[in-house]
Amino acid sequence: MNHVRIRRTSEADYNAVAELLKSASLPTEGVVEHFQHFLVAENEIGIVGAISLEVYDDSALLRSAVVHPSLQNKGLGSVLYNHLIENAKSLGVRRLILLTNTAEKYFAKKGFKKIDGKSVSGPITRSVEFTGACPSSAVCMELILNSERSEESKANEILRSSHPSASLRTGLPQNDRLKVLILCTGNSCRSQMAEGWLRHFGEGKIEAFSAGTHPCFVHPLAIQVMQEVGVDISSHRSKSVNEFIGKELDYVVTVCDNAREECPYLPGIHTTIHMPFEDPSFAPGTTEERLNEFRQVRDIIKEEIRGIAAQMGLAAELMVA
Repeated sequence: MNHVRIRRTSEADYNAVAELLKSASLPTEGVVEHFQHFLVAENEIGIVGAISLEVYDDSALLRSAVVHPSLQNKGLGSVLYNHLIENAKSLGVRRLILLTNTAEKYFAKKGFKKIDGKSVSGPITRSVEFTGACPSSAVCMELILNSERSEESKANEILRSSHPSASLRTGLPQNDRLKVLILCTGNSCRSQMAEGWLRHFGEGKIEAFSAGTHPCFVHPLAIQVMQEVGVDISSHRSKSVNEFIGKELDYVVTVCDNAREECPYLPGIHTTIHMPFEDPSFAPGTTEERLNEFRQVRDIIKEEIRGIAAQMGLAAELMVA
């Protein structure tokens, strides 16, 4: 599977989306009525992911978040979620509500807080999920857009506000470029591709670096698949994270769990972001099959980097429509 595209739904997508929801034991009641707010992920085999909003004034119910089993734990869910958040903001949504039986921990990492479902009021309580589609055991969670933040985000905000150069840590620095370090284990594939995309989208507004906790080499297949989309990383080298100790950084982005756990202390005031991706270097098969895996990871990283670029205050045109 060499390409995943995020798009809005059409009427012809309904059966495929409904089957995907049923396969994950998610309710399909109310889907038809709100199908215009669905986003789907699609590759050459068809629709492999979906997520949706039910909009009620300035509140919305997040529902139908599903990824095909073959693509789970590869970052696709986060890509869909990031696109949904952008859509919610564009629709004037200020409060997101969801009901879940299985994904409480996942959405807690996104900033959602567990609340008493009985405290929810207004038109949203007349949705089919609130009136019976979801079991009574479902956990109710809430996210206030533009103000609700994770504990890590709050901690970084406190540090930034107390630092003499705090004004340089919100949005684009004055007369400077944001300095972003992307970390993985080998600095061979994922972090190299992410650095390439960040340089591409940053257009001179970002100074991007990548490094590894155990650097080795820049994988030739990573170079090849990035060249296919017009991003040249052939001059990159694999670097140790130790090269960046003591350097001023605005963001540190870890793209694998090992890098987050093994990263040495990097002094200074910076925001940390964790977005793990599957390592394509372990993909089995023929060269073409391995290239397809690299292309898939490349495209998922691309969409995540778009979202990060938006968080860093870059132009809205970097986001996918």
